[in-house]
Amino acid sequence: MRRPVLAAAALVALAVVLAALPIGSDVYEGGEAREGLVVREMLRTGDWILPLWNGSIVPSKPPLFHWLAAGAAGLTGAGVTEHTLRAPSIVLAGLVVLLVFLAGRAWGGEQVGFLAALVLATTPQFLNEAGDGRVDMTLTTAITGAQLAFVHALRGGGGPTRIVLALCLALAMLAKGPVGPGLVGLTALVSALANRRLGPALRLVRPLPVFVFLAVAGGWYGLAYHHRGMDFVAKQIVSENGEALLGSSRFPYRSPFFYLAPLVLGGLPWTLVLPWALARGWRSGDLARRHAVVWAAVVLVFFSLAPLKRAAYLLPLRPALALVVGWWLAEAAEEERPAGGWVAVARALAVVAATGLLALAATVGAFRWGLVPSARLIEQGARHEIDAAMYLRVVAAAWAAIGALGLTGALAAALAGRALGRARWHEAALATAAAVACTTIVVYGLFVPARAAQKSVKPFAHAVRDRLGPDDRLALLASDEEIPFILHVGRNVPVLAPAGARPRDDVPAGYYVLDQARWRAWGAPAGWEEVLASPHLFSTHRHDLVLVRRRR
Repeated sequence: MRRPVLAAAALVALAVVLAALPIGSDVYEGGEAREGLVVREMLRTGDWILPLWNGSIVPSKPPLFHWLAAGAAGLTGAGVTEHTLRAPSIVLAGLVVLLVFLAGRAWGGEQVGFLAALVLATTPQFLNEAGDGRVDMTLTTAITGAQLAFVHALRGGGGPTRIVLALCLALAMLAKGPVGPGLVGLTALVSALANRRLGPALRLVRPLPVFVFLAVAGGWYGLAYHHRGMDFVAKQIVSENGEALLGSSRFPYRSPFFYLAPLVLGGLPWTLVLPWALARGWRSGDLARRHAVVWAAVVLVFFSLAPLKRAAYLLPLRPALALVVGWWLAEAAEEERPAGGWVAVARALAVVAATGLLALAATVGAFRWGLVPSARLIEQGARHEIDAAMYLRVVAAAWAAIGALGLTGALAAALAGRALGRARWHEAALATAAAVACTTIVVYGLFVPARAAQKSVKPFAHAVRDRLGPDDRLALLASDEEIPFILHVGRNVPVLAPAGARPRDDVPAGYYVLDQARWRAWGAPAGWEEVLASPHLFSTHRHDLVLVRRRR
């Protein structure tokens, strides 16, 4: 019994540590900043139902994630920071890895559980979303719990399993609205039909589980409607769910095949065996294994047909794919299956990965000893909106660690290629995971925070906060920057109409933020003065900002 506990703890720790590497990097994306503003408003006003962020805007998501983040902020006493905003997603990622471990072990044995959890803990997209302070990992946790509870109930689980299923469905509803229980319900229907278990599946709908779902999820929706009325319905029901499913002019057109590239690339290197794992899983006839295949397929097809598309929407299928791939790897290791022709491709990619990691170590050494013309790199980077100087400072500060990780990762990739050639699947999986972990530490631990810093408005927002008094009037004339700036400046900031070709005459005295290009085009108008200017943000999506003052 001690060995499985240690294995589960190690895998959960691996996922949490890798996901938490960039936890302190600046929040610079509007979506993450928006959730932080909702949490801040909860703590400031005590409104735990549906607070208006920035004082006037109805949140676009239900509050489960915000409750967790507010709890983290309250426990630490630090308020809304990068750490408290992202901590819930990181902890929940560890919980999802644990659930996959337990499910794989219960359904397929100890090796299936271990390998499935190992695959999930080293899946790039899973780790990337785990470090994001948004609702997606909260939704994925609830969906995973519901999917596993459904399978357990069909396999003979008793009344408590139905209650757990209902509770997980309610939590999915509180995480992101009807799409959560909708995905689980659609998966359950398709799986029950495919496995000829429609009758037992329908008998899971009992009065007590339905009451639990309605009490937990419906209770909040009733309070939210009572709290905000039709503003709540228009934002969360019509806009966030109705338009996302039926289409809107707000959403750019994206092909139904949009998710194919993120599916493969976000799951590398494990997606290399995915076609064989899916085929064997379906042919196995096993209820749980086939349900995992259906689970992944339903999520992919559902979001491929929906007009609104984000790569993060694939996150709920990653636990299913981890179970499918882990099961296939465990069987391949047990059967000592000889290497097929496709393994040559996998070995070639292992060689490419080893070569790339060796090149990384060599390049870091070249920078350390001054063999690379850094001035030219900085100049070329600036032309493509890349702050090469910041990355060079990262390399200079951590060259030894980067070199060691590069060499270790290269060795692991080489061992993975060698194990593949000998059909030692268990060894190949461990070595592959080690190579992924080394790469993740370099990318997420060092370069992702540097990228965030060069795109962040946080230094400028803090300078504005320190320059202004609490009674000074501040408003925005640059809507593109409103959400990250408002988060970091630490106060609600009215957003006026974006600045036009000339300053408006009816703008009252006070301080205003707008983009520098527009301010320069004004040509120093009478009655206005520049106070602070932001450094260049190195971002094609964010404008450089300036704080100006309108005198009386």
